[in-house]
Amino acid sequence: MATPKMKPSVSDRTQHFVLVDIDGVPDEIMTASADDADALATAIADAAASLSTIVVPVGGFSSGGFIVVGHIVYDLGKAKRTSVRVESRSLQFASMGIKK
Repeated sequence: MATPKMKPSVSDRTQHFVLVDIDGVPDEIMTASADDADALATAIADAAASLSTIVVPVGGFSSGGFIVVGHIVYDLGKAKRTSVRVESRSLQFASMGIKK
């Protein structure tokens, strides 16, 4: 009997996040791609610089891909300190399929 071999079930093994810290309150937003993460981080930084409000889509993954499931509203007009950074995390060992 042959032993099963582990094979990754999905080719892309990276999740992209935008980490936002507004006045000491951290928040983490998952995006569909690295480009989306960069664009969102830029939009939040621009809103903080202009002391305005920004609506951020909250998404998740389903069988159909990345979908928007809600929104977060950041009122940056009263924020004293806002930091934004982009982080990518590898999911190399997160899910494996068994190949017979």
